Amino acid sequence: MASSDIVGYVDPLISYSGDKPAVKVSCSRKHFTSKVFRLGAGYEHPNAPPVSHQLVHEIPEQTHGGVPQFTRIGSFARVSSWHDIDLDTVDEISFSFAFQATLPSGAGHKQVLFSSMDFERGTGFECTLDEDSKLFFRTGSPKGVQQIKFPPVIARHRWYDLRLVVKPCSGIMTLNLSGTPRDIGEDLWRYDNRFDFKLIRPACIASTKPLTIAGDSRDIGPSAQPITSSTFNGKLDGFKIQTQSKGKIHTVLDFDFSLDIPTDIIRGKSHDIHGITINGPSRAVTGHDWDASQTDWTKASYGYGAIHFHDDDLDDAGWNTSFELELPKNLRSGCYAVFVDDGESTDFIPFFVKPDPVAKKVPPVALIIPTFTYAAYANEHLHDERRAVHFPGDSSKMDKYFRTLMKRPDLGISLYDSHNDGSGTCFSTIKRPILNMRPDYSMWLFDGPREFPADLWFVDFLDRELGAEGYDVITDHQISEHGAPLLMQYKVLMSCSHPEYPTFNMLNSYSRFLQSGGHFMYLGGNGYYWVTSHDSTRPHRIEVRRAEAGCRTFSLPPGSHHHSLTGELGGLWRSRGRPPNRLFGIGSCAMGVGKGTGYGITEEARSHPRLSKFLQGLKSDSIIGDFGLVQGAASGDEIDRLDYELGTPHNAILVATSKLAGGHSNEYHLFNEETLFPMVNTTGTTSDKIRSDIVFFETAKKGAVFSVGSINWVGALAWNTFNNNVARLTANVLHDFIRENKC
Repeated sequence: MASSDIVGYVDPLISYSGDKPAVKVSCSRKHFTSKVFRLGAGYEHPNAPPVSHQLVHEIPEQTHGGVPQFTRIGSFARVSSWHDIDLDTVDEISFSFAFQATLPSGAGHKQVLFSSMDFERGTGFECTLDEDSKLFFRTGSPKGVQQIKFPPVIARHRWYDLRLVVKPCSGIMTLNLSGTPRDIGEDLWRYDNRFDFKLIRPACIASTKPLTIAGDSRDIGPSAQPITSSTFNGKLDGFKIQTQSKGKIHTVLDFDFSLDIPTDIIRGKSHDIHGITINGPSRAVTGHDWDASQTDWTKASYGYGAIHFHDDDLDDAGWNTSFELELPKNLRSGCYAVFVDDGESTDFIPFFVKPDPVAKKVPPVALIIPTFTYAAYANEHLHDERRAVHFPGDSSKMDKYFRTLMKRPDLGISLYDSHNDGSGTCFSTIKRPILNMRPDYSMWLFDGPREFPADLWFVDFLDRELGAEGYDVITDHQISEHGAPLLMQYKVLMSCSHPEYPTFNMLNSYSRFLQSGGHFMYLGGNGYYWVTSHDSTRPHRIEVRRAEAGCRTFSLPPGSHHHSLTGELGGLWRSRGRPPNRLFGIGSCAMGVGKGTGYGITEEARSHPRLSKFLQGLKSDSIIGDFGLVQGAASGDEIDRLDYELGTPHNAILVATSKLAGGHSNEYHLFNEETLFPMVNTTGTTSDKIRSDIVFFETAKKGAVFSVGSINWVGALAWNTFNNNVARLTANVLHDFIRENKC
């Protein structure tokens, strides 16, 4: 049963003050109310800061009409411009393409390879793969829809060449289906077949519906009821339609999917008809003729003519606008949410406000909100034991957002989930409700906040230390698009807890900022890790391709490691020669779900003139952060360490390390890129590599970097409402960095 809880999203997610972003809400009740808050701490815990959301009085509370909205999930391609072809007079029509089914049975719905079928009028045509792994062809007729079932059972992961010829008047059909062996043990000639059939009635193939490839021809927009996917799970390589009239052959369309790979456009080399892909299927994937001679699609002359469609792809939920926000022109940058309430359920719908680009006065500090990380983790299903990839979870820790997500498959999956057909994801989108991006979300694996709700503690911290006007809030999306000029406005940059997904332009921008004398506080872990692509023309979408290394839940197959948006090699930035150690002094090394640990301060730090200022107010503390709101300590979840061989600057000073506080338990494991044969000593008590390091170094232009090496630093920062040694150390560094820029 579909969830009736109210949910929504703001489009665009990131706006300027004065803009009018659209609020899109699904509500099963007749009415709901809305009001807007500037977000602060939102996670309730006896030792956490109190909830501190501030009502934006300039935006009045309103009442709106409620309408349920469900998304058509699953990718496909649509060709709307082919209706100029008169199909009523053709003697013959043929369809030809190559395909590989990745879930021929078990999808739970029919899978459409192509369609123009109008079932109400009984016109058009449709070819499907049904639950018994057999192909069906349906067409209209004067007395309704008729169908033919073809005998071959379609095998998973085998490439087939298909050519289907239909003579509408006589109803004669011919299917030529040849299969490529999947391995050396299969007979080359076994899968070459021809089948002849005759329809009962003449075929009415002309239709007013658009031609749809890998899906049916229903409308795309949202529905008041859940929509069953019809997407074909698998790859299609090329697609050609030809007609014959009075002996003359006419090519209606001949799509080459290797063209325009970075775009959503499909077209042929010499025909005007083109189409668009919907919901972001995977391009730059290997096709039927790929032979491993080239693994980079940007350099290949063949082998990359396929598109991989999935029945759980989602690029844009496409919901109707419920109302628009009129953001005040003086609204300061920050994290905001529309709070909606239908009387039975509520939702905080987040959005972000960018700094005024023409502000006369810019504060010295900017907090960087990792919106690419939020997109990557958006609606992750790693708790869902029905899926191929999952973690064991405690059902008692599943909050209301988890329960809603389980009932709303139309909200899509994350870059950590495999698709229903077992293949890995490449894209994620922010044009949908993201239920784990809520201020009161509790992450099921850690029984506490992670990413967005945890990062809101940084907002509270900066409000306390600098005041409401003392800093700006900027996002990954802005840095990726605007680059170094955006960063150069500030003296001090502060990361959030998990800045995992930078683009090439972001890394270059951070580098320029530091080279120019800027100060950077990296207050998280597992940062600057995965190669990420972002297209400013489709800013809601990011692409990540998980290759041969890294802490990952799946690997993409050979030949699929180069991004489709940019052509760049995916995987780890470390594998591309850009390890985070080079910019921030530390790099990700391990992860654990057990209890964390604190940090022991080094003697070198205590005797260093500048670092001793950082430690003021810590009294005689030798251990810091042996407490925390997530995993019980400051060092936990994913952690980073100093490593000179990976590029840590040689003047970097080890301020503190988890090893001096007892180290991590064997519930912490070394990342695979850290290990070589023999694979031994890979757990917390056996490996010196498994540790969190706090590092400080100065740059050549009198800038500086302070890095803490743990996602859970923020959970200790907020402990006891920021009255603790982690908060004192962080505040000391922040104010020192600001003072240094005033000198």
